[in-house]
Amino acid sequence: MNKLKLSEIVKNIDCTCEFDKDIDILDVNTDTRTTKSGDLFIALVGEKFDGHDYAGKAVESGAVALVCSKPVEASVPVILVPDTEKALQQIAAYYLTTLDIKVVAVTGSNGKTTTRNMITRVLKTKYSVYSTKKNFNNEIGLPKSVLELDNSYDIAVLEMGMNHLGEISTLTNIAKPDLAVITNIGKAHIGNLGSQENICKAKFEILEGLKAGGTIVLNADDPYLYSADTKGFKRALIGFDSSKNPDVLAEDIKSCGDGTSFTVIYNGEKTEGFISLPGKYNIANLLEAVRCGIYFGIDVKSAVDAVSDYQPEANRTDVVEKGGVFIIRDYYNSSPDSARVGLETLKTYNDSGKKYALLGEMLELGDFSAAEHKKLGELCASHNLDGVFFIGKDYLSFDEGVGEKAITCPDTEREYFLEKVKEFAQGGILQRGDVVLVKGSRGMKMEEAYEVLTNNLV
Repeated sequence: MNKLKLSEIVKNIDCTCEFDKDIDILDVNTDTRTTKSGDLFIALVGEKFDGHDYAGKAVESGAVALVCSKPVEASVPVILVPDTEKALQQIAAYYLTTLDIKVVAVTGSNGKTTTRNMITRVLKTKYSVYSTKKNFNNEIGLPKSVLELDNSYDIAVLEMGMNHLGEISTLTNIAKPDLAVITNIGKAHIGNLGSQENICKAKFEILEGLKAGGTIVLNADDPYLYSADTKGFKRALIGFDSSKNPDVLAEDIKSCGDGTSFTVIYNGEKTEGFISLPGKYNIANLLEAVRCGIYFGIDVKSAVDAVSDYQPEANRTDVVEKGGVFIIRDYYNSSPDSARVGLETLKTYNDSGKKYALLGEMLELGDFSAAEHKKLGELCASHNLDGVFFIGKDYLSFDEGVGEKAITCPDTEREYFLEKVKEFAQGGILQRGDVVLVKGSRGMKMEEAYEVLTNNLV
């Protein structure tokens, strides 16, 4: 973060504050464990904590001013605000206006993190680029990301997540992007939002902060994105269907054990590429990164080459080989759409091998949960998998859809589920070339199933 004056901050947020002389603010912090000399400490309030209880500790650690929503005794200036989280957002929004930096904002139901990381790789071929760290993509994480920027960066690639209407609106009005990307409109969080139409509406809140003359990158193969009103902003389309006239098109997509080969077409010119990831959906993520590169003057070949050896973050569709058996790990999260593409990846991975799936419940589906788990079971049946395991409260709905070849149980019977996975691994069923998908929401702890599977393969 570049240095700010306390007077600048006070002037640009909703607050009251009195101080005798101006102070240099070297950084902004919300955690006394990392607070240091010259910091502005913001006392955030959560369900299980209150930052005001640590105001004294923040000063002891070097904080030169405090942002609080209630009076505290302190030897440094106290900036009183109605809401400390809102103040964090206002400070970040102001700070970004002091920087000469371009912003790329990425959202969507699935593939946000992979797309954001691919975009970052492509842009780094020509620029100094900052990328959202970890999962700092919400109403606290994004402003913290903004406050990590400084004059050394040319471009910031910021991921935006959401669970409810209005959240992307807040984030985009902090970031004010020059270029926006929406990966797809799926069913993640449909339990909160009620319909895919509302999910689409929530994602397109990103346009509220898009700068005048800005561009939005969309997947033309997604019907919600292709038909959406972009409010006069320029559309840059990617996709696989040439009849929809995408700016960047991919064809000749072929998956194998090492990854996926493809051909990119832009302005009539073809560029062959390879990525060490399975699944056609990863090519869509790549095309979005290529289109962002084009926006910033990077040629297609350089963009494709930049992501050829990309490896996903932990537990996000990486492939591990154990004794000749391929295990697709994808248990960072799960939704109807990500489960569908996970099963498609399983189906197309190593044609000669048998296919098995260890599946955990998809969360945050609300009243749609039973119906979506039945559909998931039906999808497994339609792929004619050689075996399926499922754990979750809607196991009966899944069981109704999948029919035979399945072992299912409620989430209260985890030990039974893991024992069945152990028997599966030890039974000599899996042979060289076979493929197992391990997929589920984070709350289902599918890493335990993966560990049992790999520790017991014979």
